[in-house]
Formats: sequence, structure tokens, C-alpha cells
Amino acid sequence: MYDEGVGRIRSLVFGPKKADVEALRAKYGSKPSQFITLPNGLNVHLRDEGRSDAPTIILVHGHSEDLHAWNPFMERLVESFRVIRFDLRRHGLTGPAPDNEYRIESYVSDLSMLIEHLKIDNFVLVGHSMGGRISVKYTMENQERVQSLILLSASGAPPKEKAPQPMALKLMQNPLGRVLVKRIWSRKMAKSTLMDTVFDESLITEEEIDRMWDFSLFPGSMDAMFREYSTSWEDFKPEDIEEINTRTLLIWGEEDTVCPANIGEWYDSLLPSSTLIKFPKIGHNPHFECPDNCLEEISAWMSAEL
Repeated sequence: MYDEGVGRIRSLVFGPKKADVEALRAKYGSKPSQFITLPNGLNVHLRDEGRSDAPTIILVHGHSEDLHAWNPFMERLVESFRVIRFDLRRHGLTGPAPDNEYRIESYVSDLSMLIEHLKIDNFVLVGHSMGGRISVKYTMENQERVQSLILLSASGAPPKEKAPQPMALKLMQNPLGRVLVKRIWSRKMAKSTLMDTVFDESLITEEEIDRMWDFSLFPGSMDAMFREYSTSWEDFKPEDIEEINTRTLLIWGEEDTVCPANIGEWYDSLLPSSTLIKFPKIGHNPHFECPDNCLEEISAWMSAEL
């Protein structure tokens, strides 16, 4: 009992104990995982799967996710594509960035360096949530390389109304809240955060909770997240989106409270060549909540391009 009490006091004062990086790599970084170092010094965890001679799809995950978030997609995608997925800086096994920068420009630069490292000339770019915003920004600057753009509940648009946020995200909006989150962060809070992103909470498994909890304890990752929250990411302007000629598929859950469906409508109203699909009774993670439906829509949309 004494040791347990001391442990609780330690957690309140210093926050949860940090995880062992090698143990995390053993648990989440086995084959086909690989690690590459970009010219900026970032050591990126990635997986390069599927047919090497097939068209390439690059998957960019969302806030506080990692490359495993795409698992429900992988079995069908690798049948027809070369599929690249990776952990963004400060996420998953990539961890904090050496330059300690978390502006959108840094994320886009990482993506660009990764593409150059893998010698990929053109590809389909798929982004979810924050990864969708990064994908939009990259496409603005590299339209000749992005064959098609697929956005799943992407952020980046000026919201019409203030959407409710998970409690942990609300707390991180101010310095005092960030200190509090660091002290009280727990597996229970990780579970609550995940529950807030889906319409059907029963879909959240113990495995999903464990992974978020484990990666949140990666040394330095929480401080990196706080630094990101103190960095302003400007919303896109209509004139920026109107310049994107890349054919774009927009997929949204009608019950998304993180990036509401009106954000998808905003993108759809401005993009010169876009299709918007909305799924009823689906929240912020359509690729996780209804992967088969998403893949069917993506397949049909891509086939129509041919």
C-alpha cells in the first residue's frame, strides 16, 4: 500500500513514468517496420508494403494516431497498391523531432523528404484529420506529384461553429491546462479521448487504448505535443483551396464532432474537382469505424478516373 501511495504521489508531481523506447520498438516496430533518417535528422518509423511495381498510395495519419491506425485498410490496399504509411514527428515510434519544431511546414517538409528518400514520382495521397491538413498543404505545393487526393475528416478549414472537443484537448489550449494534463494523464483519459472520436464507442478495443497509452509515454512526446499546441496553424483561405486542381475525394462521418461535416462541405464547395461522401452514424474516424464502406467508395471513385 505504501509503494502504491508513493507511486500515485510521484505521478501527480512528475506525471506518468516514461516508457522504454526499445520495448516500444519491440512491441510495435517489428517487420515490416523500418526506420529511416531524413536529411533534417528525424528518424522516421515507416512501413512500405504491397506490390513494388503497383501504383503508390501514401497514408498520413491524424493527431495522436500512428501508422497502425490504418490497419483496417491494409489487407485490401496491399492487393493492388504499394502502400506507404509512417509515424509523423512526435507520434508513434518516430517520436519528438530533433529541431523541436511542430509547425505545419515542418510536417510537410518531412513528408516531402520521405517521398524523395523513397524516390516516388507520383502517388495517391490519403490524409486523416491533421494528416488531411498536412496532405492539403503538401498538394498545394506539389500538384504535379499528387495524382489524386483523398481526405478523411480533414482539418484546416475555418469552422462555422465551435465544435466540442475531448476534455484532454480542451485542457491543452492553455499553459495551466497542459501542466495539469501532464500530471493527471492516465490510461483512462486515453480511453476517454478515443471514445470522443467515434460514434459507436463499442468499437474502441483494449488494443486501441493500450497503443495510445503506450505511445503517449514515449520520452518527450507529450512535451512535443504541448509545443505543437502552442504553435498556431492558420486555417486555409478559400483562394488557396480553389487553386488545387487535383482530383479529390472527401469522406466524412455525419456525427463527426472534431471536424464536423460542414468542413467537408467547405472543401467541396471550393475544390474544382471534388466528390463528397458522408456516412451516417459515423464519427471522426471513418477509416476505423467503417473501413469496408470507405474502401468501396475509394475503389469506385478511383475506378471512375480510369
